[in-house]
Amino acid sequence: MDLKKALRDLQAQGGRETAPRPVARAGLIEIFHSVQGEGRFVGTPMTFVRTATCPLRCLYCDTPNSYVAPERFPVRFGVREQQEQNPVTAERAAELALKVSLTCGAGSRSPRISITGGEPLVFPEFVREFGRLVRGKGHRIHLETAAIDAKALALCIEQVDHLSADWKLPETLGAPVGGPSLPAGGNYGALHRQCCEVALQRGASVDVKIVLTDKVADPSLEHALAELTPLRDKIVLILQPVTPFGAVTRTVPRTELERFLAAALRAGFDARVLPQVHKTLQLP
Repeated sequence: MDLKKALRDLQAQGGRETAPRPVARAGLIEIFHSVQGEGRFVGTPMTFVRTATCPLRCLYCDTPNSYVAPERFPVRFGVREQQEQNPVTAERAAELALKVSLTCGAGSRSPRISITGGEPLVFPEFVREFGRLVRGKGHRIHLETAAIDAKALALCIEQVDHLSADWKLPETLGAPVGGPSLPAGGNYGALHRQCCEVALQRGASVDVKIVLTDKVADPSLEHALAELTPLRDKIVLILQPVTPFGAVTRTVPRTELERFLAAALRAGFDARVLPQVHKTLQLP
């Protein structure tokens, strides 16, 4: 072995300039603390980081303000609020979220931060870096997503402890904007399942949420349940009767909700009916 040559090679490598790693940034809508939770974690105090931008246009969406990032976004520390500039780095967002968590959730035995949207997987590098920073401080990361981009999820899943994945029924969708077109068959089922599989392989816990409107037909739900069956024993299924907003003017009639739940239970799912609690509790 030529030791002199090896030494020269090491010195040459040490002198090379490496390209700086791009700084992960995202547009945010808000950072706040709440007990609104999601899925099995409804009622659990946690801090929420809401990203801007979403390629989907769900007919029931109650956060149309998240479609486009504002110039500045609010960070809420209880009754106090401060404004921050968009886009924000993952490092700054982590600093702010940890401060909100420690201020509003002081004493929590298992502090959690949820990254929601909009659609967080528009910014997978941001999610990954943000997760690395806050998990390093003892917090657990939840990711709430429309679950239509498994490749983006794979980029950040190592920093996600819990995935809350939507399962969109065709009757609840409008035309997408800048995202993947609705696949043949009229649903995103295959994409949703791929995302769930990525999270389960990583060892994250997974909830799958199906929003139910008065337009949902039995065959649509039954088809979704059939597609989810291979994952049935590894997930919690959340059936969410829609909260009226915008074009959706009424929720699911009780008899239909009971029928949908019965179908999920017959199919062997650990199913729970959970409406959006933050509207009832007058929370953000």
